[in-house]
Amino acid sequence: MRIRQAKSSDREEILRFCARTFNWGDYIDRMWDYWYRSGLLLVVEDGDKKIGVSHVVTCPDNKSMWLEGVRVHPDYRRSRIATDLIARMIQYGLEKGALQASAIVDVTNVASQRMMERSGFEIVSRWAYYSAGGKPQQKKSAARLATVDELDAIWHYLQNSEIYRLSAKMYVKSWHWYALTKKVLNDFIKEKCVIVTSCPIDGIVLINRRGYWDRTNIMQIVYLDSESACGLEQLVSFVTNLYLDGGFEELQIVCHACKLLASFLQKSMIKDAEQFLLYNKVFTASVMPSR
Repeated sequence: MRIRQAKSSDREEILRFCARTFNWGDYIDRMWDYWYRSGLLLVVEDGDKKIGVSHVVTCPDNKSMWLEGVRVHPDYRRSRIATDLIARMIQYGLEKGALQASAIVDVTNVASQRMMERSGFEIVSRWAYYSAGGKPQQKKSAARLATVDELDAIWHYLQNSEIYRLSAKMYVKSWHWYALTKKVLNDFIKEKCVIVTSCPIDGIVLINRRGYWDRTNIMQIVYLDSESACGLEQLVSFVTNLYLDGGFEELQIVCHACKLLASFLQKSMIKDAEQFLLYNKVFTASVMPSR
């Protein structure tokens, strides 16, 4: 068996054994072309048979790498193939200058959790995914779009937020988790994608109006933070109104899976679809390749 960079001709054979990865199928058929053009798409082959695949990409800050799409043919599982793919992806990221690696694993996928832990990764956060379609009822909201003048106040709120800490200080973009820094926050505000509760600020939401991958008509909450039920209601109501006014196909929420957020969202029109464990591994200078 050998691991190599993917070829365009690998696509159909890989997708055949990925077709039933989850009970709803898989998303790799939607991602193959994008993964093939960015980062490193790896394929494992046994002779002429393709038996594994994974993708790694360095994040915009060039300080971290994102591991994803690890799939192994059912006939070859429990053969350390996935572990070898992770090692190869990490090698690629280190060569690009990354200082850490991250990935998500479904909370029900015990085998993948054990694999990540054997590879030296630690759980840094637990996230939940909720979705809603249709036409929920519009509600009045005292929340509003944030202004650039409020950057320092919002950043101060985050520095004192338990949810921010438990979220590993990260947000979501196209199902990659990135550091939520002050610069990132400023960029979100400029794009009119930060919503806050009325002064004094007791909660914030970051939104994505552009969807992801081939699903561009999706409104997403990519970071949700409030320690009061009232604040949550105001924030989610404001985003729901944006969703309805914008004619989006679906509203999605991806946020830290704490009890307060889960309790509020499960009582609303949004159903709990999935939960994920966010894994991270920081590399010491001794494993960094020489330049």
